[in-house]
Amino acid sequence: MQFEQARIGDKVVKNTAYNIAGRMWFFAVGFFLTPYIIGHLGVERYAVWALVGVVTNYFGLLDFGVGASFVKYVSEFYTVKDHESINKLVNTGFAFYALLAVGVMAVTVLLLDPLISFLKIPVPLYEEARFVFVFAIGIFCGSNAMGVFMAIQTGLQRMDLANKVAVAASVVTVAGTVFFLERGWGLRGLIVNNAIVFVLTSAMYIVSAYRLMPQLSFRILSWDHPMFRRIFSFGYRIQISRLAGTITSQTDKVLIAYFLAMGLVTYYQLGANIISYAITIPVLLVSALVPAFSEIEARGERARLIESYLRSTKYLAFFTVPLFMFIAVTAHRFMFIWMGLGYDRSAVVIQILAAGYIINMLARVSGALCMAIEKPGYLMKASLIMIVANIPLSILLIKLFGFFGAAWGTMLAVNAGTVYFLWHLHKALEVSRGAYLRVTAPFFFASIIPAASVYALDSFVRFYRPHLGRIGHLSIFLATAVVFSLIYLVSIYYARPFDLNDADLVKERLPFAYRFLKKALGRHGR
Repeated sequence: MQFEQARIGDKVVKNTAYNIAGRMWFFAVGFFLTPYIIGHLGVERYAVWALVGVVTNYFGLLDFGVGASFVKYVSEFYTVKDHESINKLVNTGFAFYALLAVGVMAVTVLLLDPLISFLKIPVPLYEEARFVFVFAIGIFCGSNAMGVFMAIQTGLQRMDLANKVAVAASVVTVAGTVFFLERGWGLRGLIVNNAIVFVLTSAMYIVSAYRLMPQLSFRILSWDHPMFRRIFSFGYRIQISRLAGTITSQTDKVLIAYFLAMGLVTYYQLGANIISYAITIPVLLVSALVPAFSEIEARGERARLIESYLRSTKYLAFFTVPLFMFIAVTAHRFMFIWMGLGYDRSAVVIQILAAGYIINMLARVSGALCMAIEKPGYLMKASLIMIVANIPLSILLIKLFGFFGAAWGTMLAVNAGTVYFLWHLHKALEVSRGAYLRVTAPFFFASIIPAASVYALDSFVRFYRPHLGRIGHLSIFLATAVVFSLIYLVSIYYARPFDLNDADLVKERLPFAYRFLKKALGRHGR
């Protein structure tokens, strides 16, 4: 058993490392590419591009959560060497999404013009927006069908391959973006480039899936009704959670376009993008945990699953809490470095949403646990709270406070749903509040002092040197990052949130971190 535990833990660490490396690459790409795109498109066209993402996210809800089940069941079937069931899953999933694509495209043809009118897209951009929406939804339909092949990599816990494919695709995306924008193709060029990247990525996913699973047998439109019933039964119960995620992350932009002005969508999108990049850290950990938790649950080891859940939450809190704290206190300086003057509104959006998502991010491990034990009902109820609260709160607060009201509405709704979810999940699984607080609270306390120190330092520099250029702002930002990190690590050193099991886990992978933990534990006689 100890060998199996070490093996699973080793896979989680390795896969998380690959995911983080991949996400850092995508952050760097987005950091440099976004100002370039806005510089060529302008604020209004970039807002159209953001609204395209909103629409495709809403179309993603039409699958009743079927796609969310793929990784879980690939992992479970592969653990017991049930290759026949994996083939049924892949074929049935592809057939379902092929049929769904026909319906989605039909809806698109019928509702596209009313949708563009509802979003108040300016008349000069109407035809360009229409072209982009049709192409985007078509790519979206194809991507859903290809999801069954990507699930092979993730379900077999080969995040190294998944990230290699994604990085290769991003290189093509960057080259194509520059090529089409420099030739003046605008939004049409961006969406054509996305179509090219989709074809290349799909080919890589298919080849990778067959190499990982030579037993894979794909037959177009092959259908297994019991398998569909199984994945549908699991998927529809977590669909409410996906709906809540879509509403909290996407609807604010629709409300801003409808009640205020379409151009303001760009400022909200830029702030939300930073939070989205930060959110990917817990999402990356969860992507490695879902198949690992599912493997433990398939072995019937519930006590070990709970222990792994609390330990994973602790590791996530170690990275996530200080990250969100640092983002909040340096938001204005970061936006100036990234986009230049005129984006203070985006910085305030970052600060509000950071307060809304910091606890929700820790609960992503809890969500992975729910998926592993096939108890998505807790997620569903919490998500209903977010859905019921978010839209009316955002509309009310937009009416009262304007642009920032949208972010405030999301922050309040997300926190309400997350607290409800954690309370009821822990009660059902008999996880005490004390146990959860012991693995999360130390990192909040350890982040307060560095956050206050950085805020004071940042305010001091702003007062005495208000007219720094981008290089000056970047120097101050890097200095505050070093100060924050050092104070945080010193606080962790004395707070002692880790134990010897934690030290053993990182001994081989992170020798520097191991030496740090060993000294801290030795100092306190642990």
